[in-house]
Amino acid sequence: MSENTTTETRTVKLKFLRSQLLYDIKNYAYVEGEVMDEDKNVHAKHTLTEIGEEGNVDRVTRILSVVHAAVIEILYPYTKLEAAEEEINDILWAPEEYLVEFHVPTTFSRTTAHLLSRLIHEFMVYSVLHDWLSITNPSAAANWKAKADAVSEQINEVKNLRTGVLTRKCQPF
Repeated sequence: MSENTTTETRTVKLKFLRSQLLYDIKNYAYVEGEVMDEDKNVHAKHTLTEIGEEGNVDRVTRILSVVHAAVIEILYPYTKLEAAEEEINDILWAPEEYLVEFHVPTTFSRTTAHLLSRLIHEFMVYSVLHDWLSITNPSAAANWKAKADAVSEQINEVKNLRTGVLTRKCQPF
């Protein structure tokens, strides 16, 4: 078999609805606020639970954009695009959905795509919560950072499993 054979690919699109991400973010923030020590600053608790309110949601929007870009970079073997002449700005971007489009071999499993979808959703939510808690309740932020890191590691494991990390057999002679 020739080394120059090309692998047939398919395009898979993972769509993450902003409304669903915000729903989970708000729910987790509410729970964090409810379990926060009563002795803590009441204003901090109030700010934490109002993560999705006007003004506060702008920070969430910026972090969702950063995490979305990070996910595309994490999945680089499947998401790489040629550089284009373009001008990139930092205008606040609040799409109805975040799209991750990747090109996979036809042997790529549908179950793997579904797993990646769930993991990416959680990664986006946990990353936003980590950022917000680093401002409103730093002592709780580490927990969400650990959760985001663990899910990121899972995404990498799934990606590396599918990209076939090269391992060579040891040959004694």
